[in-house]
Amino acid sequence: MKVAVFSDVHGNAIALHAVLQDIEAQRPDRIICGGDLAFGGPEPEAAVARISALGIPCIRGNTDEWLTPDASRTEAIVAWTRAALSEESRHYLGGLPFDYRLGDLLVVHATPWSVFDLVPKDAGQAMLRRVLAEARAAAVVYGHIHIAWIGTVAGAGLVVNTGSVGFPFDGDPRSSYALLQQGASGWTVEIRRVPYDIERASAAFPPDHPDRAGWAARMRTGRQRP
Repeated sequence: MKVAVFSDVHGNAIALHAVLQDIEAQRPDRIICGGDLAFGGPEPEAAVARISALGIPCIRGNTDEWLTPDASRTEAIVAWTRAALSEESRHYLGGLPFDYRLGDLLVVHATPWSVFDLVPKDAGQAMLRRVLAEARAAAVVYGHIHIAWIGTVAGAGLVVNTGSVGFPFDGDPRSSYALLQQGASGWTVEIRRVPYDIERASAAFPPDHPDRAGWAARMRTGRQRP
């Protein structure tokens, strides 16, 4: 079985289109979205509508919770993103589940116990063992930190970060996602990097976006703090 998992689109619909094209070329058996669909980027409604229309399994991320109809956060960028979403899209985000299980593979946004906690890149064996144990899985795939990496626990399994479709934070501005394959000896994984038209995407920020320059700089540099 071949499974593609992408996460952290953050309203970058142009990057999402490029990633979906690359995924289609890989011919996976399943496609799963790891959350954080809309917040921050230039085209939140287009991103959510595209994923919703695909009908693929999708889980909720921390920023998805900020945008649901009953959310109470009021920061400018949250308010702008929420206003840019249709009522249908906000309800879609509000209905996303916490995780998605496919046999002994578990997809979560951040950890098997939280959409907010962090598993950093190069987390130690104790943390990786906890993730696998609490997930009751041989492979756990997550997003959240926007830095793609693969952690291995001998005899236990894999912990994989997909990186981010919309805003990678590892210095490489290309989108990333994870392509997993299950064989007789367990799961293997490839992190795929996908180029897209960053200048066109950065130009898509509307004039009323609260931080056009900051988010465009993140897009161009692949850094959280350009």
